[in-house]
Amino acid sequence: MIKMNGKDRIISALNLQPVDRTPVWFMRQAGRHLPEYREIAAKHSFWERCMDTELCKKITMQPIERYKKIDAAIIFSDILTPLPSLGYDVKYGGGIKISDFKLSDIDNWKNFDASKHAPWAADGLKAVREEIGDHKACLGFAGCPWTICMYLLSGGTGDKDFHNARAKIFSNPNDASEMLLKMGEIVGDLLADQVIRGGADAVQLFDTWAGLLSPKNYRKFAMPATKKTIEVFREKVGGRTPLIHYAKGSNHLHSAIRELDLNAISLDWRDDLKLNRKEFGDKLAFQGNLDPSLLHGSTEMARKATKNVLLAAGKKPGYIFNLGHGFAPSARIECVQTVLREIAGE
Repeated sequence: MIKMNGKDRIISALNLQPVDRTPVWFMRQAGRHLPEYREIAAKHSFWERCMDTELCKKITMQPIERYKKIDAAIIFSDILTPLPSLGYDVKYGGGIKISDFKLSDIDNWKNFDASKHAPWAADGLKAVREEIGDHKACLGFAGCPWTICMYLLSGGTGDKDFHNARAKIFSNPNDASEMLLKMGEIVGDLLADQVIRGGADAVQLFDTWAGLLSPKNYRKFAMPATKKTIEVFREKVGGRTPLIHYAKGSNHLHSAIRELDLNAISLDWRDDLKLNRKEFGDKLAFQGNLDPSLLHGSTEMARKATKNVLLAAGKKPGYIFNLGHGFAPSARIECVQTVLREIAGE
C-alpha cells in the first residue's frame, strides 16, 4: 500500500477503510507529562492557555513536534469550556472549583453561540491547521452533557463519585432532564464550531462519568442529552465529519451507546477490544485501549502491552491506537516513544 500521512490514516480508519499502518494519537497527549508544557503552565493560567490562540496552538503542537509518529493533533481545551459563558466561574488548581449552580438557573441561560461565547477551541484548531497543513489530522472535542453537569451540580471535584449531584438529578428528574437537554444543544454547537470555523477533521465526545449510571438511568438521563448533542452537530455540519465517543467504565452501557449516531467508540482498558472488534467492527470503528498505567514503568512492559493491544485489534480496517484514558503527569516519555516504535514496526 502507498504510504499515507497522518490525516489520511485517521480518517480512513474512522471510515472503516484500509490503512498502511495502525493510526495513533493519545488522549491528553498535549499536557502534563511534557516538560515543555509544564514550562508554559508555570507562567500562564489554565484559561490563558485555552483562550490565547497562540498559546493554545503551541501546546497543541508540542506532542506532534516531540513524537513525530503521532497521526493527529487534538486541540488543547477543556470539557468545561461552555460554563464561563453561562455565568459560572471555573477555577483550576488543587481540583476544580465552580461557582454555585441551581437547577432554576437554566431559565436564565443565554442562547449559546460558540463562535461568540466560547470560540477558543475553533480559533486554536484553525491556527494549528495553518501550521501543519493536511499532514496530520486535526481533532476537536467536547464533554458530554452528563459529565459537564456532574461537575456543575457538584461545584467542581469535591463530591466523590458525584453522589450528591446524582441525587439532585434523581430527585428532580424533569428539571434535570431539561438541564441536560439544554446542555446537549450547547455542546452540539461547540462541537460544530470546531468543524465549521476550526476545520477539525473529526471530533470526540468525552462522557467520563457516564459509567456511574445504571443502563436504565443512562437511557433516561444521559443518553437523550448526548443524542441531542449529536443531532445538533450533524444538523450544522452534515454527516461526513466522523464522531468518536468515549465513556470511562461503560461496558455495561455499550449496547445503548452503540445506538447513537457514531462513527467510532473509544474503549477503556477494561473493555475487551478483541470481542468488540469481532462483533461490531463491521459497523463501527474502535479506538483504544492501552492501560495508561503501563506508560509509567519499564519500556519493555510498554512494548509488550502495545503488542498485545495490536494483536487484540487485529488487521481488519477500522482501528485507531489510543489509551484507555488520558496521560497522567508521571507518564514516561521513553515509554511513549517505545509504544510509537512498536506501532510503526520498528
